[in-house]
Amino acid sequence: MWQRTKIVVLLIWGLFSAMPLVAQLRFSVWSDNYFEVTSYLGKTTPDRFNVFQFDLNGLNVYEKNWSLAVRLLAPIRTIAGGKNRSGNTFPVDKISLRWTGDNNEANFRLDGIGASRTPIILQNSNDVLLINRAKQPISSNGNYYQQYQLYSALTVAQGKYLDDYLSPDQYTYLKYRVPLLFTLYSESGKVLGTQEINYEMQLPPRLSDGGMVDMEPDYSLEIAADAANATLQFSTQKDYMQGVSSLVANAIRVNSITDYELRVKSIDSELVRNGGGTLPLSTLSLQLTAGTGINKIRSNPKVILTTQEQVAVSAASVDKKQAQTFNVEYKANLTADQVSAAKSGSYSVSLLYLLIPQ
Repeated sequence: MWQRTKIVVLLIWGLFSAMPLVAQLRFSVWSDNYFEVTSYLGKTTPDRFNVFQFDLNGLNVYEKNWSLAVRLLAPIRTIAGGKNRSGNTFPVDKISLRWTGDNNEANFRLDGIGASRTPIILQNSNDVLLINRAKQPISSNGNYYQQYQLYSALTVAQGKYLDDYLSPDQYTYLKYRVPLLFTLYSESGKVLGTQEINYEMQLPPRLSDGGMVDMEPDYSLEIAADAANATLQFSTQKDYMQGVSSLVANAIRVNSITDYELRVKSIDSELVRNGGGTLPLSTLSLQLTAGTGINKIRSNPKVILTTQEQVAVSAASVDKKQAQTFNVEYKANLTADQVSAAKSGSYSVSLLYLLIPQ
């Protein structure tokens, strides 16, 4: 069982000026934008619920290594029906997007772009990469006008947690607004286009299928959104001298009927910068510590990242029905030579976590 994460390291040397508009490339997004969650099994919209459109005018449009990100603009609150049972905003990490298709243009396919077909979980107030440094460019390919489309579905996770977001009144429907901003970036991080979409999600007073959810699996591994898309930022002289770190509490959740190891490795051989440039994997390290739940940890070494599997933690299992969680701390350190040689910008790397029964 495995889970994939992405780490971004930002090197900031100064302020950036506003970027000019790109007249020949128009980026737009539209959606059915309304959906209803009627079951504890959650909700997955149709495959073409979201349409991402790229309109190219002119023979010389060419954007390589482009990226596409999504960001939640505000907490997910009720906009009709009053307050929910808990009084809390809807948890954004229960909502994900998943690429489902394209408009069959040979030079702009999801597989060619390198887009993942696995669900991409949203975060609070942070950009989440839907496509990172696409392998196919946005290109006119010799045509004066060209149009490309990509499609995605939206999923609300299943679970009894949904009870907290129903109305306390047995006859009242609640409606929530989910405001998302989609941003298209160039290779160098310039904004090529943005589109805001306000989704509306409705929950009835009661949900069906309650007996079919929250069954604990023998083995499961979940990575929280803040750990699955982590960012480490160098912005002061002290950061460059001492390094930077990010601690995510209860970042990893494990169910296991046996003792187990959590292993980690890098999928990439280097940290790669948008616009060119790399940093060695040894720049990054991580360490797991016990979170909530009963963690009988046998070892939790500091792991300096490589492309080889390494044991991040070895732990004893108590009961598969009792989830165990781990905090994860990511650290980044640069040598003096790396500081003087590195270019400012965003460097990223993908990690793979593995749950190995013992």
